[in-house]
Amino acid sequence: MHAAITFPENTTGTKTADSLKNFQAINPMKGFQRFIEKSNWDERLLGYEKHLNLFSWVGIAASAIFFIPVCISIFIR
Repeated sequence: MHAAITFPENTTGTKTADSLKNFQAINPMKGFQRFIEKSNWDERLLGYEKHLNLFSWVGIAASAIFFIPVCISIFIR
């Protein structure tokens, strides 16, 4: 005799579980699309332009500081 174990998530049926999986997979894309189409993200981005430029220049300076010794050691050989 085999004992059957029923878990609560199995009692709802597979159709409901499949629809929830599809909804969760589609929802973030639709939300992102709605954000791009209906919000003023491009105008708000212009307000942060000064900070983004500073961040970019800091990244460029950090990479130059890192790669200058590497380049010098390559050219000295």
